[in-house]
Amino acid sequence: MKHTLLLLSVGVTIGAVIANQNKKPEVMPDPVELIIEKSKQTMKQAAAVSQRADQKVLEQVQEMKQTIEVLAEEKEQLVKQVNVMENEIIAVKAVADAQPFDVLAIGVPDTAGRK
Repeated sequence: MKHTLLLLSVGVTIGAVIANQNKKPEVMPDPVELIIEKSKQTMKQAAAVSQRADQKVLEQVQEMKQTIEVLAEEKEQLVKQVNVMENEIIAVKAVADAQPFDVLAIGVPDTAGRK
């Protein structure tokens, strides 16, 4: 019985030592590693925000290009209209100078002497 009790206590002690060896010791996280990990997450978020901003700017630039193209076409049309109007003004002035008119007196009897 003594031997059995001794073997049992030795077995329990060996089991406890083996169990302690299998346990991984709790390691306190390194503050530098925590900061690095947090920085990585922040960089991911910043990259996502930057990508959204780039997309928005690209859309606005494309809209502005389209607006510029429309305005350029409108400008061309307006320049053509101004040229046509200038030509019409020149034509009207030329016609007026070519055909002067005379003012003729209309024979109306003088009514001042009538009673």
